[in-house]
Amino acid sequence: MDDLRRVRSRTNDPAEADALLREANGRFAFSRDPGADFTFDVKQDGDDELSVGLYRIGGRWESDGEFDQFSLSAVFSGDYAWEIDGDRDSSYRMPFLSRPGHDLFGHGRDLSIVNIYISAEKLGEVARVVYADDAIVPEFASPRPVSPDKGRWAQQVAQVAAEFVRSGTIDNSMVRAGLFHTVALAVLECFPLTGQREDRPTTAQGQRQVHRRAMRFVDDNLSLPITPADLAAAAGTSLFGLDAAFRAHTGSSSGAYLRQARLSAAHADRMRGPVETDAVVAARWGFASADRFRRAYDAVYGPEEPPAA
Repeated sequence: MDDLRRVRSRTNDPAEADALLREANGRFAFSRDPGADFTFDVKQDGDDELSVGLYRIGGRWESDGEFDQFSLSAVFSGDYAWEIDGDRDSSYRMPFLSRPGHDLFGHGRDLSIVNIYISAEKLGEVARVVYADDAIVPEFASPRPVSPDKGRWAQQVAQVAAEFVRSGTIDNSMVRAGLFHTVALAVLECFPLTGQREDRPTTAQGQRQVHRRAMRFVDDNLSLPITPADLAAAAGTSLFGLDAAFRAHTGSSSGAYLRQARLSAAHADRMRGPVETDAVVAARWGFASADRFRRAYDAVYGPEEPPAA
């Protein structure tokens, strides 16, 4: 992943808010006279592949423009209505997807919203791995989720991303890589892609080869911020094919195997000594927090402490 960039700013000047949005991957303009109670507060962390912005926009206002990247948006509180290509809705009910080259008009009041920006180029790379189609370029037929269930999934992903920014967990490159993978899959699966998705079956022999190549890649690169998409690329298959191979050989997904491999490495660190804090070990092996690491560790290895150095 690229170096982390951080934005923290607050203003009541619409022109300054426009500039902050340009810095955050978009070209937007607020109405010049939104009212005396207008405020714009941004907290954004990320890199060129993935960036998560938390915005609080006070008062009543209007804006229009477009993002340079795909943006998954979810409202946490306040009023907001959007319009993209004649399609309009209140995003308080469901997240929505802004696409490069598509103008977004919105108006709201006292809004709290998260925008997750994801590189179009990188999303295309994930799509080509997921669907095992080297020619696919992700294009979406609508900014709306394909179903209420998929909308709830996208909302949950947005909530997790927001919490990673609030807690500072997103600073960890492994966590950021995992979040990128999660967001990319949510965008591809929750919103209506144009064209057909092919389901290509894999033979038993092919599954063994895929599983073997993926495990070798994990062994060689576990200390790096790798994701299941990286495993699939290294094994020469789609994410669906990768998970089919892992379930056939281990009974669980590639993501579960990767988490267990990192947990095993963390366990080895704790047994080796000197004793390190949960926070240090969790950060080294890409766990989102010390608490999550401790729960996962205790579930597998029990609550016993490692031996003293």
